[in-house]
Amino acid sequence: TYQNTMQKRQVTGGAESIASFLSLAQGEAIKRNETIAISFKRASDGSSWCAGAMIRTAATDHCDCEETTATENDYCDFNPGGAGAPRIINQAGFDDFTVITEKKAAVDNDFNFNFDPVRGIKVDDAGSADADSHEITLASSNGKYSLRVGMSVTGRIRICNPDTDKKVPGFKPCPIRIIAPPPPSPFT
Repeated sequence: TYQNTMQKRQVTGGAESIASFLSLAQGEAIKRNETIAISFKRASDGSSWCAGAMIRTAATDHCDCEETTATENDYCDFNPGGAGAPRIINQAGFDDFTVITEKKAAVDNDFNFNFDPVRGIKVDDAGSADADSHEITLASSNGKYSLRVGMSVTGRIRICNPDTDKKVPGFKPCPIRIIAPPPPSPFT
């Protein structure tokens, strides 16, 4: 139906916008040779969310994507001091889907990570490779469709179908993570 087509397109547009936003920030890290910090916030019901990007400085390690005053240290901007346009993406214009989940080692409604200035890989606040899972899952308002935007530790940004029954055409299924126990030692 027309309504189902619209729902699929809205979820697809939202996932592609978030993936584009992350790709832009990753490219800026490499281009500027600066660590770019990414911040994500979500209300518990998923209806209100935002992501922001900024050059990480000694004064501020991550920005607040809800900050609107350009001169504040935690304003999301690639130009310290608020000289440029805000670097945020939020639910404005994306009212027909919700962000239903995001993952991190310590699951909460906010997460932060950084892009390394040399290779664009995902790093933690200390500059070490960040192996935490950072994924954002979007669902259509009718609940029939969902997509996930994920990042690997190497900085690869991908969009996939998290649920086999809520498939959006054109995207592969998300990989299943099975952590197998280590093989038995031959010396025991």
